[in-house]
Amino acid sequence: MSHNRADAWDASPCGLLCLAGDGTVLDANAAFLSWVGRDVDELAGRVRLSELLSVGGRIYWETHLSPMLHADGRVDEVAVELRTARGRLPVHLAASVDQPSGLVHVVLSRASERSRYERDLLVARREAERAAAQSRVLQSATAALSRGGTVDAVVAAALAAATGPLGGRAATFWLVTLVGDLVVGGVVGEPPGTAPLPRVPLTSRSAVVDGDRVLVPVHGQARIQGVLSVAPREEPGADPVDHHVLTAVGQQAGLALDRALMYEESAQVAHQLQRALLATRMPSDSRYTVATSYRPGVERLEVGGDWYDAFPIEGDVLSVAVGDVVGRGLGAAIAMGQLRSAVRAVAGPGVGPAALLGQLDRFVQQVPPAVSATLAYAEVDLGSGRVRYACGGHPPPLLMPADGEPQLVWDGRSTPLGVAVPGKARTQAELELRAGDRLLLYTDGLIERRGRSLKVGLERLQEAAAELRGLDPEQTVADLTTTLLRDERGRDDVCLLLLSWH
Repeated sequence: MSHNRADAWDASPCGLLCLAGDGTVLDANAAFLSWVGRDVDELAGRVRLSELLSVGGRIYWETHLSPMLHADGRVDEVAVELRTARGRLPVHLAASVDQPSGLVHVVLSRASERSRYERDLLVARREAERAAAQSRVLQSATAALSRGGTVDAVVAAALAAATGPLGGRAATFWLVTLVGDLVVGGVVGEPPGTAPLPRVPLTSRSAVVDGDRVLVPVHGQARIQGVLSVAPREEPGADPVDHHVLTAVGQQAGLALDRALMYEESAQVAHQLQRALLATRMPSDSRYTVATSYRPGVERLEVGGDWYDAFPIEGDVLSVAVGDVVGRGLGAAIAMGQLRSAVRAVAGPGVGPAALLGQLDRFVQQVPPAVSATLAYAEVDLGSGRVRYACGGHPPPLLMPADGEPQLVWDGRSTPLGVAVPGKARTQAELELRAGDRLLLYTDGLIERRGRSLKVGLERLQEAAAELRGLDPEQTVADLTTTLLRDERGRDDVCLLLLSWH
């Protein structure tokens, strides 16, 4: 707004405003500034008119007045309430849009005494707006809490509701341990550890006042799960914290915490089961190092069918394998354990990778969940570095030379287990390792992504492996997993096995 403040502007008993098209205050006269208890510098270019109205007025401005103003060019004699330093101030609002500048000129006058009928209508409308606003806030908070699959997510949703639409200045969520202690689960709007411990007994399920804070007990089905401690806003004219809505949010948060705790407990059990099935002591020998990494999918609770193994089959020959059983759940995990045991049972001196896959074709016919499983299997002569390998439907191993660029090993490939082509024998291939060379076996979760070609995933694997040259084996598999899964949300299990030949 570019005009000099004239005497008539500041002398007017009405509140006068100049707004930008989006409702931002550009200028205000003395009467309006005295009502709201602000300086013009605090408002100009910083605050929208809707932020200076009561909750009902703000909703009415955004849903009715502003659209009407821009459609018709003016609104006349609308009753709203200003938030002032001394509380709510009823005013009548008139506004018009100046063409072609697009500036909005607003006149606010103190509301005079009206008939009882009009007052009753205004009260009824405000109550309806308040009820509608409460309903929207509660629906939004409930939806956010229901999406929280973990304790951290539920705590974050409750804190966001308390300090967002419910009007809290800050909030701390206290979690109740099994022995009854309170620990901080999350904080918004204040430094951790500054919120005082609740001092009132939390026997009620309703929000209660504790000094300058509002405490919301968060009860689950069997016990109290936490306490939401909310600090109300302190600025003049701020809407008070609604205890009824906070109580309802606390009840929904308690149920959500019950679900989250059950989910996390189930996830822990599932992942412990998965790791128990994978648990095997890697063989140790000065001639080689085997490093492994396993990361479970976290999108669902079911265990998966990814696995790795390494074991000697004779004095100077080491077998390494990485496999993937199709599907998820207990059936896939059991099939994975059976298939891994079958590999150990079949492997032996004189068998070889191709013959091993052929015998596994017959085995998986007796274990239907293992049909179409994929397997990368290799036998390493520890004296010479000669490697015989075969891949049944599995991603190609990655050779990481001590000197040179990583390269994918595409030979020795055939179909997944149990789906061999009639009349076509399984094939195998050979390669030679030199001192310091490494061979990486992995499952497809490391490289496959929705909406991205397999070629791109394999290229990224080669690039990441090249950047990690020189790291020790354990750090290499850890960094490869972190780097390549940075763009993934845990939809699939991932197994890696890195053989380093010394």
